[in-house]
Amino acid sequence: MLRLIALVTMLIDHIGAVFFPQYIFFRIIGRIAFPLFAWGVARGYRHTRNIWLYAARLLVLGLIAQYPYMQLFDTKVLNICFTLFVSLIVLKLYDSKNKIIAYTGVIGVLALTVLLELKLGLVLEYQLYGILTVLFFHIFWGRYELVLYQGILTLAGTFIYNFHIIQCYSVISSLLVLTLEKYDFRLNKVLTYGFYPLHIIILWLLKMQA
Repeated sequence: MLRLIALVTMLIDHIGAVFFPQYIFFRIIGRIAFPLFAWGVARGYRHTRNIWLYAARLLVLGLIAQYPYMQLFDTKVLNICFTLFVSLIVLKLYDSKNKIIAYTGVIGVLALTVLLELKLGLVLEYQLYGILTVLFFHIFWGRYELVLYQGILTLAGTFIYNFHIIQCYSVISSLLVLTLEKYDFRLNKVLTYGFYPLHIIILWLLKMQA
């Protein structure tokens, strides 16, 4: 249910961003999408049999989608699959039995992300805010404190990265997770993984024809 909502709200968000930028309600609806994908990665991490295969799938999807993504949104930012890929590595480090490795590893990855951004211009979509959102969903899994902590993180991210104030609507996703997670059903894996690059490519082709 939550992954389906994530796919639909992401599509609405991207249609609004590309074709109807004057109507902000498209973007407001779309604020729900990323945190739900963040929850999906935290959930996938808990249930996957092979985390490295899972990470490889995210990386491949990111590589496939990157060029049409840059053309569609006229940006050089790395698409969300790369953010989720790095987030998965952070989750693996965070759960290390050696807490020194866990904390230094997480801090090291976050610092490296910032360094690559400053030195090489490799900017992840949603930057550190995106990675920490996945981590928060993992840490506060199933706990109502998630709403509070995601709200604090979102306010901090909005201030630091100068996001539009509508980013605050993303906190709704925590409430959806806490109330709708039990209404679960299995989506086709091809649809789940293929939707992101496919919809980016289709919107890019439609944009070129407009």
